Amino acid sequence: MANSAMTVTGEFGLTDARSDEDLFLACREGDQMAFRVLVDRHLRMVRRLALNVLGDVQEAEDAAQEAFIAAWRARERWIPEARFSTWLHRIAVNKAIDRRRVRKAVPESQEVITRLADAEDRGAVQADALANLERSEVAVTLQQALGKLPDTQRQALTLFYFEELEVGRIADAMGCSEQAVRSLLKRGRQTLKTRLQRQKKICGYGPETVRSAPEGAGRGA
Repeated sequence: MANSAMTVTGEFGLTDARSDEDLFLACREGDQMAFRVLVDRHLRMVRRLALNVLGDVQEAEDAAQEAFIAAWRARERWIPEARFSTWLHRIAVNKAIDRRRVRKAVPESQEVITRLADAEDRGAVQADALANLERSEVAVTLQQALGKLPDTQRQALTLFYFEELEVGRIADAMGCSEQAVRSLLKRGRQTLKTRLQRQKKICGYGPETVRSAPEGAGRGA
């Protein structure tokens, strides 16, 4: 079956005695009915996870559709030893994060134009350009470091620092306790701090430290 032909519908009432993992193994052989059963079982939870990140019902519905389509397309890469529900929920949270980021995004070209228009003289423009270059280099380094973190740490840091969600909402989105989120944030910050400081020693740029929130302060971290 071609990927483009797969339609996610979520028809409630489908039953099957097989486990999620056995059903998804059948999906790897192209069994569409097995996939519909999985959609039936997990659609409500996937919608809720997306809604906790996005705060918009229609956006959450779209993210859920994207998550199931992504799961179908990635079925041959799924590792049978991995729990299907955990794997699917991570896809759902990532899809919701992607949609939230697009919704908030401001084109970089417009930001550059605005900074140039606000600069008072050529010297200011040059200074701003150099500062912007360094910020861009640091951003790339940070993104690379984030990409090397375990999935759960990366998701927690992204939702807290970039999407500015409270710890309670992150816990709901990730399906874990608030204490678990705080632990993920703490470990993720420590890892990023170490890697960014190492990068600064090698390349000569980067922040001295990674900003950390005191335990229990800010948005619940």
